[in-house]
Amino acid sequence: MKLRISSVPLMLEYISNQKEAVTDTELLKKIFSHPDYRYEMRRYGIESEEQLISYFSNMRTMEQENIPDFSPSRPNVLRDRHSLWQQCLDNPMKYHERMEQVKQVLCEDAMKDLPRRVRSFFTKEVNLDDVEVVVTLGLGPSFGYFYENALHLDLFRIEEMCSFEELPIIILHEMHHIYVERLVGSYQEFFKDFSLLEKYIFRFSGEGLAIKFCNNAEGILSKPINPNIPSNSGLTGMECLNKHFEENFTLFCDTIKKINAGLMTENEMEEQFVNYWQNPFVYGSEVPLGQTPVYSFGNEIYGCIYDTFGLEVVFECFYHPARVIYYFNKTGCGYVMPEEGESSQRMC
Repeated sequence: MKLRISSVPLMLEYISNQKEAVTDTELLKKIFSHPDYRYEMRRYGIESEEQLISYFSNMRTMEQENIPDFSPSRPNVLRDRHSLWQQCLDNPMKYHERMEQVKQVLCEDAMKDLPRRVRSFFTKEVNLDDVEVVVTLGLGPSFGYFYENALHLDLFRIEEMCSFEELPIIILHEMHHIYVERLVGSYQEFFKDFSLLEKYIFRFSGEGLAIKFCNNAEGILSKPINPNIPSNSGLTGMECLNKHFEENFTLFCDTIKKINAGLMTENEMEEQFVNYWQNPFVYGSEVPLGQTPVYSFGNEIYGCIYDTFGLEVVFECFYHPARVIYYFNKTGCGYVMPEEGESSQRMC
């Protein structure tokens, strides 16, 4: 693995020149021809740098409502991020110092260690040699994501979304997603023989296992992997999410019963994920939760199985999701999921 951060000095050079009201169009063209910004542009569906050059050429004096559209699917992003760029104009040195801190934390040794750590969470090995970490003064709304063969981090939001010490954990979490994607290959092929019940249960494995192993997640049932270090590292909102475990468990079990009875369609299942499991406002907060119920409940069911039976059984459930019910019910955790023809219950 290697760190790609060389677009940041170029952008900070341009930003610093703005104090003298110098608009260097050639430098802007160089910046948006940089592979790391081209990577961001592909991810956000930006086919031309013209609107970006227009914005950055006039960013000192441009009114927010006059900022050009970012991309067809995300027209408001540059307008929404205008305050971040204004802060950068006021204090570019802050972001230069932040860049240097990132380089120290993600040094060569750390970047070599991360693939070794993520491999320890799996029973089968895949190749991660080509995975890179891209850090930019980000154009889009996401703090961290994986796309193509790289992980992206937005330098603007480090310290807001995580501490410098938590950066390796954030990267480890995204690497876990890449590992799973490479492990299964084509998701369409992987899912082709899954029943609706298996598709439903499997949806909790992605984020649930990632936070279990990478973020040392702790729930109501699921215990942290390492009790000697802070739990829920790099996660926000877990205290709130854990409080809603009973509600989560009831919905999950009721859905299993509906699926077993043939009373739920795949479209209805998708609607449930959108409206509940993946909804950052599901509990009425005006501020979006950093994580959503699919994270915390996925950690509960798969994490509880790991705590009791270990990694081999977790991956037996990964490839055969309906077995989650059998193994979860054998953990002795105090809760029982419904099997076909049964109702959910809490054990006394």
